[in-house]
Amino acid sequence: MFNELKAAMSNSGIDPANAPMIADGKLRRFHLSSDRRESRNGYLTIHDNGDGTYGACFGSWKHGIKETWFSGKPQRERTTAERREYAKKMEERRHQQAEEQRQRHAAAAQKARQLWQRAKQAVADHPYLAKKQVKPHGLRQLDNTLVVPVYNVNAEMTGLQFIQPDGSKRFLSGTEVAGCYHAIGPAPGDVLLFAEGWATAATLYEATGHPVAVGFSAGNLKPVALVLRQKYPTITMVVCADADDAGRSAAQSAAAAINGTWIEPDFSEKETP
Repeated sequence: MFNELKAAMSNSGIDPANAPMIADGKLRRFHLSSDRRESRNGYLTIHDNGDGTYGACFGSWKHGIKETWFSGKPQRERTTAERREYAKKMEERRHQQAEEQRQRHAAAAQKARQLWQRAKQAVADHPYLAKKQVKPHGLRQLDNTLVVPVYNVNAEMTGLQFIQPDGSKRFLSGTEVAGCYHAIGPAPGDVLLFAEGWATAATLYEATGHPVAVGFSAGNLKPVALVLRQKYPTITMVVCADADDAGRSAAQSAAAAINGTWIEPDFSEKETP
């Protein structure tokens, strides 16, 4: 019954293999196959519209994906009373989901601040930094794990990204990522660069001296670019693409949205971050 929904999820970049196909209007989290085993960054809500049709909203908190889906035409026309009741239930569910997400983000932000206070200054010879040939730029570490703080446009910490010595990454569960970023370098003067990953951003900063905003993923480049364009309406903004089709497409879209430019940096003289 939900094959079309699964196809829509796949087309948006979300593997529906672990998604619970339960049409009860509840927000359900699930594991994304591309993430760490214990994570549940995917979410799905399916609504039974009561007329033979279904609606759903789904996405990924980690990648900033948020989509909606509707099934085919209704088998019968709903009465005015039924339409009103349906609209009321949808509004109640939206408020409930928004509150659940707000609480999840708030708990993550509080835990992030506590962990950040416990963490020590990152050592320059950390295996990941040595491999990428970059300096720590204010990062901290817990044991041997690098800690990257995530901030919103109001400079409030929303969570953390953890980078292991082997380069594997994960976010603190509940971290608000969409439209949030990490900054390397001073406050922007006349130029601001954007990059997906921290190591790429660190390399760009060391090569150019321009501050760089880390979006953490291709899908989050545009949301970050938009909030920072609002904050810095007159400066030059350059989106630096990862060297793959998804990276180039995301960089082009982000640059167009902020009246900026995009480039694909050449890291041929050192290891690609």
